[in-house]
Amino acid sequence: MALWERSLLVVAVSILYALLWVYCLWQFRRRDSGGVQFPANAESQSAASVLVAYASQSGIALGLAQQSASALQAAGPVRLLPLDRVNDEVLASTKHAFFIASTYGEGEPPDNGNRFARRYLNSDSSQFSHLKFAVLALGDSAYQHFCAFGHKLHAGLSGHGAEPVFAPLELDGNDDTAKADVMQRWYQQLQTFGADIPSQMPRGAKADYQAWRLESRQVLNQGSLGEPLLHLRFSSLQENDQWQAGDVAEIIPRNSAKRCAEFAAQHQLDGSLVLSIQGESRSLLEELARRDLTAKNIAAPDGNDVNAVTAWLNEFPLLAKREYSIASIPQSGCLDLLVRVQCTDGVPGVASNWLGVHLAIADTVMLRLRSNPLFHAPASNIPMILIGNGSGFAGLRGHLQARKLAARHDNWLLFGERSADADRIFKDEIADWQNSGYLPRIDLTFSRDPNQPAYVQDAILVNAESIKTWVATGAAIYVCGSREGMASAVDRQLRAILGDSLVDALSGAGLYRRDVY
Repeated sequence: MALWERSLLVVAVSILYALLWVYCLWQFRRRDSGGVQFPANAESQSAASVLVAYASQSGIALGLAQQSASALQAAGPVRLLPLDRVNDEVLASTKHAFFIASTYGEGEPPDNGNRFARRYLNSDSSQFSHLKFAVLALGDSAYQHFCAFGHKLHAGLSGHGAEPVFAPLELDGNDDTAKADVMQRWYQQLQTFGADIPSQMPRGAKADYQAWRLESRQVLNQGSLGEPLLHLRFSSLQENDQWQAGDVAEIIPRNSAKRCAEFAAQHQLDGSLVLSIQGESRSLLEELARRDLTAKNIAAPDGNDVNAVTAWLNEFPLLAKREYSIASIPQSGCLDLLVRVQCTDGVPGVASNWLGVHLAIADTVMLRLRSNPLFHAPASNIPMILIGNGSGFAGLRGHLQARKLAARHDNWLLFGERSADADRIFKDEIADWQNSGYLPRIDLTFSRDPNQPAYVQDAILVNAESIKTWVATGAAIYVCGSREGMASAVDRQLRAILGDSLVDALSGAGLYRRDVY
């Protein structure tokens, strides 16, 4: 390429970059970070003195915020915004604010709460003594930092002089029974501001748990130095189950029959003992399958007295649900998952080993579909850069299948695994996408490559100029995979080549989305 041609290309990309920056700012001002608008004029109601703000990673807090805004509309105009859109100007014009905030990772804010946390939770430069607020904190009690970000948000706002109208409410995503009670209390408190209480409490999933049958299970990385990565295929026993690329499957795991029998024998209990738990009769072994048997310091009963054993079992919490990115679209005729079999300090992971080893073909699992709008495809037909590693290929695969169905060819996959020999997963499917023109660009990296070891984040810097060009032409960036290591490193590299301001603007416009865990 001649010097004048290179110079012309640089000028063209620079102009596109500037236009993209303007577009992202425009999108940032007109829509929320998930591309979900509710109500249609919610964000234009700058005169509204009531605000509902959400910090959501997987869409649950977003859904509850939409429902809360709908209830509050009975009393007048309401603004609905992602937390990162809440600034001095918004807070200055707000009298009552209701924050619905998930906790992510080690007590961190979700992606669309990071800027707010940096601006308001680490300093006391602004004062909002006129503001009354409340926080609904979402979390998972199976993790150490349960609802931590919601509590940080409550403390931070109080530190800026805002007045809490009631203490933070904690909502445990693993306890559906308690969820209804918490939401009832939340709406009762909103009712004091004129809100309507819904006749039914909101649910985070599309339906109750239903039985899905395991049709096949395949190890994708035979001979790998890492843990087995399994491709599981399920069929629904119901009709018309629908989801879209980016959605999540929630599964209730079970302890294996072997583990339950060993546990009963260890405590000298009769596994066939019939118990009545919440009005249902189950054998001891059946009940052990549902319980977290790792709970500590619970004294075993002396003998097989039914009442004593029942009381003892009730001390063990139920196993928490597990969430998996769906690796297929409904048009494929099945629901696919990718599951990495885990083993920590010699202890097999309950869910991954049950799904990957002990669940027999044709057995069923209790599964429900959950919408994840913050990882749905972009609303417009624009290029996509898909980045991930390991089992994160699940969320990317769903989008690639959907892109092929929509006849969208402008796709670029950057993906990392361990070994080119053993971990080149779905190579035939990827080759088909390439040969048919639906994946014109692909960059694979392998961390255990003896000649050129690299991680997927390294491919960001290697392809920096191409990424800038794709982004300048309006491409969306989707990341799926491990939060620690890959996702955080990819984010750092993107910010190094694009700049913090543009990455934040892309996120605000719904053009940078992550499904990481």
